[in-house]
Order: sequence, then C-alpha cells, then structure tokens
Amino acid sequence: MSTADPPAVSTAGVGLGYGIAIAVSILVLISTIMLASYACVRIKASAFHTARDETAAALPPSVVVSGLEWPAIESLPKIVLGESKRLPKPNNGPCSICLSEYKARDAVRCVPECNHCFHADCVDAWLRMSGTCPMCRSAPVATPLSELVPLALHPR
Repeated sequence: MSTADPPAVSTAGVGLGYGIAIAVSILVLISTIMLASYACVRIKASAFHTARDETAAALPPSVVVSGLEWPAIESLPKIVLGESKRLPKPNNGPCSICLSEYKARDAVRCVPECNHCFHADCVDAWLRMSGTCPMCRSAPVATPLSELVPLALHPR
C-alpha cells in the first residue's frame, strides 16, 4: 500500500468567503428592518395628520372671549392729567402695563373697583383681552364679573 498523503484542501479562502457573506447578510437584514420601521412610522404619522385634519374640519371653530366689550370699557372713568401729573391713590410710579411714566395731558383710565389707573390706550387693550384690573385682578363695576368675588380677596 502506498502511503501517499491525500491532496491538501485549502480552507482559508472558503472561510473568508463565508465570513464576508454573513457580514453582508447581516447588514442587508439591519437595513431592511430600519427601512420597514421608517415606513411604518411615516404611514402612522400620515394617518394621524389626516384624521386630525378631518376632525378639525368637522368641528366648528370655537372662540373664547374673556375680555370686555367696547361699551363697557368706554363706561370706565377717563381723566386727562394736568401739569402736576397727580393720580388718585393708590397709584404711584409708571403705568403698570407699558412701564412708561405719565406725562402731562396723557389720557388715563381708572378701574373704579380698586382705583388703579393706567394709560387709557394700555388699559383699553388689556380689558379687551382680560376684563380684570392688571394690578389686582378685581373686575370693574361695569361688568358681570363684578358680581363674583374679586380675585384679589383670595389668599394665594
């Protein structure tokens, strides 16, 4: 019998080929999963926005107005400052809304409930939005809010 060695088979090239194939397969699998999850998120977001837009179109717009009407604002006392620029007590310092000093001949409107005074333009805009005194939050006498207990009387 001959004692010849069988031919040597090189496995180094085959092992490297399998390693590359496995690495590429893992990268393709990860990419596919990421692409599928991105598509799912986009589809859900699109469905959410479509449903929200349909709901918003079906509901009538609601307007919440918490301020005063112009006749109620106009009924509040308005004075024109003289050269002394004195305001009724408890007012001192600048207008609390615009933080500007009062000047002679400025139109000033006072909230009768608390006697706080402000530039007429400033407090008119404020009362159109809020309906309460900017300083103490009490409601002017000319409003239905005055029937409620003023917020300034409640401890914080």
